Amino acid sequence: MRNLSNDPYGALNDDDWWWPEVLPDDSALDPGQNLLAESQREQFLNDGFLFLNNLWPETLIAQAAQEARELFPEEKVISLSLADPSYLSFSPMPWTHKGEQSANLAINQMPLHPRALRAVAELLQSNVEDIRLYQDHLIAKVGRPRDPETVEAAHTAAGDQDIHVDYGNNTLLVPPRTSGPEVVACLCYYSDVQEAGGATHFVRAAPGELTQYSQAAFNPPNFVFGTHNGSSADDAGVRALELTETRYREEKPLRYQPGSCVLYRLDAWHRGTPVAPHKVRYTQHHAWKQKSAEWVNWQGFAPKLAQLPTAYLENLSVVQRIVLGFAAPGDPYWTEETLDSVGLRYPGMDMTTYRTKMRRE
Repeated sequence: MRNLSNDPYGALNDDDWWWPEVLPDDSALDPGQNLLAESQREQFLNDGFLFLNNLWPETLIAQAAQEARELFPEEKVISLSLADPSYLSFSPMPWTHKGEQSANLAINQMPLHPRALRAVAELLQSNVEDIRLYQDHLIAKVGRPRDPETVEAAHTAAGDQDIHVDYGNNTLLVPPRTSGPEVVACLCYYSDVQEAGGATHFVRAAPGELTQYSQAAFNPPNFVFGTHNGSSADDAGVRALELTETRYREEKPLRYQPGSCVLYRLDAWHRGTPVAPHKVRYTQHHAWKQKSAEWVNWQGFAPKLAQLPTAYLENLSVVQRIVLGFAAPGDPYWTEETLDSVGLRYPGMDMTTYRTKMRRE
């Protein structure tokens, strides 16, 4: 559905969209009950993605959405974008612009919220302590008007991507299929599709495509057609012209609203589409990996985390610090020397758990 008109969703029916599933509140879950249903995990594994509402509390989403707009004021980013076609409002976590208040910014809390970590751990069938946050950034994507007088503009628009997978710039290796995914990527929306447009399009993977290995099903990590990244299309295999055209016929846009998120595999088929002209779509992008997947990397947090007030790390839970790469209790890193020194660096951090675990070991 490569519709580049200014109203690409006007003629769509309900069945033409992916609609988010609503997760239960914590209070509605029985003790020991998973946040995600098994059918939802199967969907993530086999289709490649899972579209959800209510992963984060509404109050946190509202605060994060406001903070995103403070970082990227709508009028400013539209003006800069129209003046410079190469301009991109992009900013990585952590956000330190509020000084001492930065420790309490919602956009710094989003990727470490317990419900989000719980969902990721369930999808990866892992303990929360064994996952690591390795990517987090904000994007304010602007809709640029097209010039109908040019031939090129009649067929393309800024922000309209070819259908692709994401693993190429996250790892130099290839996502495993038979042993399951090692990454959960996430796109969280702070805008409404009816106002901003720019819905991300996803298409289900073919049966067995993401869970079974065969050389014939190898999927290279570059775009398909019409990009400057090159094309791996051939007469057979995953990126054959016929299969690619089928994906464009079967793709659907996400019917997102503030707080909607899509959790997806790095080998899931998807693409971005143009934002409505003179509008801004605000999103926050997260990615978590199995701690054993050292070959997956995108963003180093230490240089910027060090710029935050010490209260940020001091007020996180032990598990949340682990997800950021902080040594876990019981790790050989912890000695009397390092316990004392880390405690001096972060005076408000409770070192009891680290100290107790070390003495038991």
